[in-house]
Amino acid sequence: MAVATKIVNLISWQALNKRKFDALLDEVNSVYNGLLMHNNVRWLSRGNVLQRFVDCLEEIRLFLKNEGKIKQYPQLLNVMWLSKLMFFTDICQRFNELNVKLQGINKTTIVMIDLNRTFDAKLHVFRNDIITRNYKYFPSLKKNINDLDIHEKPGEETVTQEFISVIDSSINEFSARFSQFKELSETLKFIM
Repeated sequence: MAVATKIVNLISWQALNKRKFDALLDEVNSVYNGLLMHNNVRWLSRGNVLQRFVDCLEEIRLFLKNEGKIKQYPQLLNVMWLSKLMFFTDICQRFNELNVKLQGINKTTIVMIDLNRTFDAKLHVFRNDIITRNYKYFPSLKKNINDLDIHEKPGEETVTQEFISVIDSSINEFSARFSQFKELSETLKFIM
């Protein structure tokens, strides 16, 4: 996240860079007209910023190359780092989806408990998706893995183990954080 934020800030904070990047996006007929800024106060923006960053990755590389700054960010050419970025982008999007569903008016405790229970089950599905290497729920990661050539495939195994570890820790943290919901679910069944 730190490298992505640094690059987004480099492009978006300076007016000249922003205009040049916007012109580049227009030139390549991109569906986007610029990058999104990350805000620590609204953590929901993390997934959206990363998704836009990933979607504009080729344009960002081209811009940095044209500006002579690509050497400052060797991560953009590192296959393992890019795989981790894609995974992080996809998993942040999943957490953002849950968070948006939990917000709003008329959300009863029953609905919130059901959403949490469903997401807990999804985490196990995500884990199996990574183990089987289908990447159905990780579209950015799947695209990146498919773009790897035969010499870069052996590194996929180590990265996959890291992804499984991240999902396992998310499962444990999620279960610990919402353990009270599990206790209340029996009581709420009676109410339902």
